[in-house]
Amino acid sequence: MSEPQLGEVIKDITSDIQTIVRGEIELAKAELVPQAKRLGLGAGLFGAAGYLGLQALTLLFICVALVFSALYSYVVPLAWAFVLGFVTLAVLILIVVLVLVLIGKSKMHVEAPEKTISEVNLTIGAVADAIDQADANVKAIAAGAPRTPAVGSRVKLD
Repeated sequence: MSEPQLGEVIKDITSDIQTIVRGEIELAKAELVPQAKRLGLGAGLFGAAGYLGLQALTLLFICVALVFSALYSYVVPLAWAFVLGFVTLAVLILIVVLVLVLIGKSKMHVEAPEKTISEVNLTIGAVADAIDQADANVKAIAAGAPRTPAVGSRVKLD
């Protein structure tokens, strides 16, 4: 049985690295895609609820603004009472919006893909070992000595 040539060794290393990188990408996809789908669905539901809520609350806000206007009509002329009633309600709504934004901001977070990070770190170590072994094999082939098989230098992806 003949020893593999340098070109074959490099071709094998390239193929192994491509396989490992594809595996890492698939693992990252498997870990991140469900999170992205869940976040997208949640954002869509928040958007729909917000739109419908605004439509329903618009009528209630107009009623409240008219109530404020009626109260102000005892103090200022009627035209100014309408203005003050609507401005008062707008300021109150903006305060509620600010509170909701601050609460929502504290809830928005995405977890790091821990499995992928761990697997990539293992892969980097395995690739470094394989490169060291390949370097030793290339030197051995160049010196005319038989190539030593790499023992335990391959990482099996689950």
